[in-house]
Amino acid sequence: MKNPTALPFFGLVLSAALATAGAAPSNTTDVLVVGSGGAGMGAAIAAREAGADVIMIEKLAMVGGTTLLSSTAFNAGGSQVQMAMEKPYTADDYFKKLEAGANGKELENLRQLADASGPTADWLIDMGADLGRVINGSQHTPKDGSALGVNLVPAMKARVDALKVDTRLRTKAESLITDEKGRVTGVRVSSPQGGYAITAKTVILATGGFASSPEMVAKYTPVWAGCPSTASVGATGDGIVMAEKVGAALSQMDLTGPQSVAYDTGHGAVSLTNVRYNGAILVNKEGKRFFNELGNTAKLGEAITKQTGGTAWLVFDQASVEHAALMSEYKEKGYFTEAPTVAELAKKLGVDGKALEATVADWHGVYDTKTDKAFGRKDSIFSRLDKAPFYGAKISPASQTTYGGVMRDLKCRAVRADGTAIPGLYVAGEVASQYGQGVSIGVVLGRIAGTEAAKEALGK
Repeated sequence: MKNPTALPFFGLVLSAALATAGAAPSNTTDVLVVGSGGAGMGAAIAAREAGADVIMIEKLAMVGGTTLLSSTAFNAGGSQVQMAMEKPYTADDYFKKLEAGANGKELENLRQLADASGPTADWLIDMGADLGRVINGSQHTPKDGSALGVNLVPAMKARVDALKVDTRLRTKAESLITDEKGRVTGVRVSSPQGGYAITAKTVILATGGFASSPEMVAKYTPVWAGCPSTASVGATGDGIVMAEKVGAALSQMDLTGPQSVAYDTGHGAVSLTNVRYNGAILVNKEGKRFFNELGNTAKLGEAITKQTGGTAWLVFDQASVEHAALMSEYKEKGYFTEAPTVAELAKKLGVDGKALEATVADWHGVYDTKTDKAFGRKDSIFSRLDKAPFYGAKISPASQTTYGGVMRDLKCRAVRADGTAIPGLYVAGEVASQYGQGVSIGVVLGRIAGTEAAKEALGK
């Protein structure tokens, strides 16, 4: 997949990292981090801050993973920004939001994610990330409403570089190395220079989920088989497969967070979540709303597949476009269909015109009262849909976040089916079984795993 909003950063990361790739003096380290997205960089930073030597490897030619492609928000509760709001949003508030979609499973992990999310948002802000704007209670975004990933990843990469983390690109983990007692002691890797082994006191798998592996999607989440992916091309489940081979148990592999509003640019799928969170409504070919636009993403995605043609349209107005910089960027890229009236927009989109006009008129009442009797939407009611011009974008579901993965304990150690930890092995981000939101899962668990792996490696 491709995300044009991330392209300006690609060349910078590639050129800077390739200059140092292969320059490492040693293939032995305290902590080895596999993957360099939000989880991997979060783990590497935390481990270095704890005093450990760190090598971080990445199979692609650039850092960032799916985090780099994130368009919307870092979700949290209890950050300094949130607690300074007129109505503070706490870790308890965020836990309740998470709990609503977790099916009652692994709630101790969910509680840990909620409690650690606010301090982690503060950690990122101190690192230089712009997370100063909060929408819908839990969502930290850049102040101008621009894309999250191209703001967050450079800030984390700058910290990685400042800490002198040995970062090796185009270096793919092939398998875990274990000793005679079953302890993980390193990783066998392949690179353009050939294969070799890296020995480590602890290993953190942070390779992302499996949304970009058609085979694993078909096996574990068949409802999304055949859908495009808006995750990184590197999200092919490598860490999950490697961990399972050394005895790790897997959990909730059917639990996903699909991208419910993916737009086909003609050269790859792009997430329009930013549009969904900035006031748009979602209608079917009949011109009618059919689901809470801010509801559970998996259920929303399934609802879209049941509409005529398996697609839907985001409909919004100029007020929404003016609400966030990324909306204006999408407009300039030609992702939106534009018209001076709702009726003309409906004609261009190919949806029922009279029904769409009635739907928009009903939305005026939702906006005025902030009450959505039909579908219970409570968030992102930013636009009345009455400021011309009007816009629409045809969307369909895509595979994006996978919540199922390696079972873990509260130190992010990979565990077996009997609950015992696999010595030396940690998991972070979508490799771990963890419900939540992708970027938050990545950075929060990365920070925990990095801290704990460093403690073990250093004997603390």
